[in-house]
Amino acid sequence: MIQKQSYRKFAPAIVSLLLGVFLVYGITAERTPLVYAAEQKSEKIITEDEAIHFAKKWLPIPAGYTYGYGNYVEPDGEIEFPYGAWSLYWSKGDQDRIIYNIHPVTGQLLRYLNQNQISATPASVNADRQRFARERANQFLAHVIPPEERSKLTAPSESIVKSDNPETYQFVYKRIENSIPFDGNYIVISVSGDGKIVSFKRLWYEGELPDASRVISETKARELLQQNTEPTLIYRDKPEYFKSDSSNEQKYMLVYEYQRKDPQLVDAITGEMVDANAEPVKPKQTINSLKAMAPAVPPNTGRGEDGVFTREQAEASALHFVQKTLSAQLENLYMLNPQPYEWSTSDLLAHRMSYEVHFSWLKNGIPVKDATFQVRVSPRKGSASFVDKEPVQPPVIVDNDPRRVDVATAKKTEQAMNPVLKLYYKQPFGFDEETGEPKPILVYSLTGDGGVVDGHTGKWISFDQMREARTKQ
Repeated sequence: MIQKQSYRKFAPAIVSLLLGVFLVYGITAERTPLVYAAEQKSEKIITEDEAIHFAKKWLPIPAGYTYGYGNYVEPDGEIEFPYGAWSLYWSKGDQDRIIYNIHPVTGQLLRYLNQNQISATPASVNADRQRFARERANQFLAHVIPPEERSKLTAPSESIVKSDNPETYQFVYKRIENSIPFDGNYIVISVSGDGKIVSFKRLWYEGELPDASRVISETKARELLQQNTEPTLIYRDKPEYFKSDSSNEQKYMLVYEYQRKDPQLVDAITGEMVDANAEPVKPKQTINSLKAMAPAVPPNTGRGEDGVFTREQAEASALHFVQKTLSAQLENLYMLNPQPYEWSTSDLLAHRMSYEVHFSWLKNGIPVKDATFQVRVSPRKGSASFVDKEPVQPPVIVDNDPRRVDVATAKKTEQAMNPVLKLYYKQPFGFDEETGEPKPILVYSLTGDGGVVDGHTGKWISFDQMREARTKQ
């Protein structure tokens, strides 16, 4: 029986599983053009049996595996399956399973994962087997990707993957259009040393690309970036390769670093500044501690027409709860604005879920990165509670250094270490209701040495150099 589920409900387990194996970071030669979600009528979607036929065409099912079930994953607001997919499952025993993700209209292979299948003859890594794996990856690429698309791929970069199989090699083919890299578009193939395809992943925007002949000059782009980029002063956790073995070492560091919403890229055609997601930059919000905010009044009345609280009422309830529960810490707390939520009230009720309102910590009035916590609010009762059962505790930061460099000084240091101007395609995350995937734009950025600016001294802290030094130890 066909099991049909919405992507928003079904995707987290699959995406987490895939990303865990793919390490964050079929198609026929006569493949029909991609049909976007807005054009996908039910009569156009291939059946489950047809999806199974395509799956077996791209990669035969190994002996001993039996078919479990298939799910049609509906198009939704994620870049993984912007046009939907058939997810098909085969298993052997309690642990071994194979997952195919098949395009619901064209039958092309989008993802493949052979989980927990260990090579029958595992061997130590050697050049001959690595070369054999590379040849197998290239052969498989030719099998599932037509020549026109393959011609737009770089030669694969390769790495050894830590997995149950002691010799799995990962090959990443990146997309190039008009001699310009397409950030976030690539094909990844993982192969064991004896030639088994362990995983496959294809991320590929199918729509129209911006006109590269209309880009602004490099001189203009560099001028705009030098003037308008603006990192944020934050406390952040030190990377693992930056830490010493001392138990008394300070975990956090004060740095200027670009956050997702900071102006850091320039639209190569319009000259407008955009953020890390290629979205137009909005004015930075002033961060007010909860102590500086007026006490919130819990919204015990005034529910909407359907008898439930609104998102605004839920935020007021959460704010009141935190102000009351963590009253001694209000100077070191703030409420995220805007809130990182996607669910509507109707979605929450349908899935029996609650609102989640996000808060985070300050140290000396400066935000602490990745120190958020959530408050759960019932959409019907309006009652609030912490999502985590553990008591909410502030991050331990000892910083007695009064020195602070301003953002102009930080920019001067950062730009000196990142002098290279790079042009590339950048696609925002999200989902366009009219056309499916959001359209990519061409952007310029300044690149060079990966690192941050010390917020106390204004000196450059090179993460790239420290990572390289650690690998040589």
